[in-house]
Amino acid sequence: MPIRIPWTSKESREYLGIALMLLGLCGLIQVFIIFIAQYFLSIGNYLVVILVPIGVSVALFYSSLIIFESFAQVERRKKLKDRYRTERRSGTFAMKLLFYPITRPLLVLLSIFLPTFFITHAICILFLDNVFSFVIAENLSAITCLLLANLLEKSYAKVKRV
Repeated sequence: MPIRIPWTSKESREYLGIALMLLGLCGLIQVFIIFIAQYFLSIGNYLVVILVPIGVSVALFYSSLIIFESFAQVERRKKLKDRYRTERRSGTFAMKLLFYPITRPLLVLLSIFLPTFFITHAICILFLDNVFSFVIAENLSAITCLLLANLLEKSYAKVKRV
């Protein structure tokens, strides 16, 4: 799952800002999960509540970068095909927000991560302790997001790697 955007080169400083916004929003998702874990799921182990979400934030960040690159590559390909067509995007605030570059990758991640987390936690809590079920739910959700990002890159963006 390599990323093709030169995130730190001089020509593409705009992508570094997008990457930092994605990192911050993935961290914010994990802060929300930490809040739920401590107050609603009764996870008292601070090491688990701090260290596991840091790793999951990195995994979510990497998968959001891959999904962002997939959408950006499809848009670049569409622009190359329809070079001279003018684009009119007038609509509601929700439509403008949806077409903002970082919104779609995060919506895809949230729609996969949160249901996977809650379903896995509900299943694991029947057989395991709170802490173990939290760790398994977080890791399985992060792995699912990484696999979805890889699938989206290969099928939607049709990236062929050698």
